[in-house]
Amino acid sequence: MKMLSDFQAGATVKYHGEPCLILEHRKDGTLLMVLEQIEHTFGSDNDFAKSYLREHLNGAYMDTLTQGNRGEILKRTIDLTALNGSKQYGIDTCCIAPLTFDEYRKYHDIIPKPEKWEWSATPCVNGDETWVMGLSANGDVHSSLCYNALGSRPAFLLPSNYVVEPENALASYTTRELVEELFNRADK
Repeated sequence: MKMLSDFQAGATVKYHGEPCLILEHRKDGTLLMVLEQIEHTFGSDNDFAKSYLREHLNGAYMDTLTQGNRGEILKRTIDLTALNGSKQYGIDTCCIAPLTFDEYRKYHDIIPKPEKWEWSATPCVNGDETWVMGLSANGDVHSSLCYNALGSRPAFLLPSNYVVEPENALASYTTRELVEELFNRADK
């Protein structure tokens, strides 16, 4: 078991058994992204702050992810600037959210392509308020109607001193340490 701060961006760790990718160490904590997609509709329009997806991620999903320890996850600020640069949606503060279009761009080199199309938190403003930006399975950026039930690999912030398990916990030990442990257990 190691603290999040002991891992580099791009490492996979387990948070309550859920595989998560470390995206970035920030002054206020470490940003992680859940690697297994969930499926959910976005909402009745393209404003993440009022969306069904936000309600689900910060409600029932958060309870499941944290195993009831909701206080472990820190609030983070989500910039809801639309794809065309419009600031009409402002900023949202919550614990769990999909990445924004700008965050997808920032972490492009370490984020694996999704299994299927997934939501971002970024609205697409093109004359109506029903389109949301997202990432397709081949890595291309597209928009989709907010009413569709599509994937999400949400991101969240934990304190950098939070202790987690590496994805492959045995890989953090040398062969010698593993063999010595086996011999110690065989002698008991």
